[in-house]
Amino acid sequence: MKKESPVHARHFSSLIRGSPPPSHLAPSTVAAPVSRRWTRVDLLMLLMALIWGVNFAVIKIALRVFHPLSFNAIRFFLASTLLTLVVWRQAGIRRWRVIERRDLRHLIGLGILANCCYQIAFIHGINLTLAGNAALILGATPVLTTLLSAWRGHEQLGPRSILGVAASFLGVTLIVVSTHQTISFNGTLIGDLLILSCTVLWSIYTVGLQPLIHKYGYMECTRLAMIAGTVPLIALSIPSLLRQPWSRVDLTAWGALLFSAAGAIALCYSIWTYGVRQLGNTRTAAYANLTMPFALLVAWIILDERPGPGQLGGLLAILGGLYMTRTDWRNKLPADMAT
Repeated sequence: MKKESPVHARHFSSLIRGSPPPSHLAPSTVAAPVSRRWTRVDLLMLLMALIWGVNFAVIKIALRVFHPLSFNAIRFFLASTLLTLVVWRQAGIRRWRVIERRDLRHLIGLGILANCCYQIAFIHGINLTLAGNAALILGATPVLTTLLSAWRGHEQLGPRSILGVAASFLGVTLIVVSTHQTISFNGTLIGDLLILSCTVLWSIYTVGLQPLIHKYGYMECTRLAMIAGTVPLIALSIPSLLRQPWSRVDLTAWGALLFSAAGAIALCYSIWTYGVRQLGNTRTAAYANLTMPFALLVAWIILDERPGPGQLGGLLAILGGLYMTRTDWRNKLPADMAT
């Protein structure tokens, strides 16, 4: 019989009560290396970063006529519906997995954090701080995810991974500074704290979801977490939905909303959880900072905004950080989380 490790007692605590983790979620302490080969998972992660990069411009188009809360409520409702239809088509309603009650509580808690609290904090935070502040703070998400993942015993990280995450954050900083986005923490404390809470919430979601993904599958976990967050998000958005001037919403705005719902939410959230399963938290999070370079690329192609030397340097730092993190042979997952 395998001897139980103290890591089990420290593993993923309950989000609501802070109680010790169920034993069935505690990973094996026998570490297994993650494959260093570049696979279709990496291509999917690049696609995710590209879609999220394009989504910045798409959201700007939609928010010309949509109230932010109305926009979010509708796109998350559509994304939840789409994911449910996909899972239904794959498995059939009679073959859906039965989620244990304690696991369901975890999924609901994680879904509310990532798909409701995150969205509300981001919407209000972005209006109470500067764009440069927000980009810089959100760029720290992989750093926080790495620290939380290591603390929870989900991964054993090598020095290349740590340097890679640091290089990625440096790249984000270079892009923000060279894009002439003002960075000032004077009078923006509330907004900065709200954006910082977004990095915390997404990191908790990523790390907390990993054991459940390996038990129930990435699509099912993504679907249930999204539904759990969509319900309170819609409830909080009812006043905005009632005040929304629907006559102003044209086909372009509806198209932008559909792209954001199907692409940036349903597809990309599924890719993210698939990446967490296949690559682990740290390697998946490393791809998040590619969103900004892709956004700059879209601006270059569509708006003819040529990147400067600082932006190119930031891009190289992000790519170098991703390479170091992705190819670190010392990166290991617990044996029952390795694929």
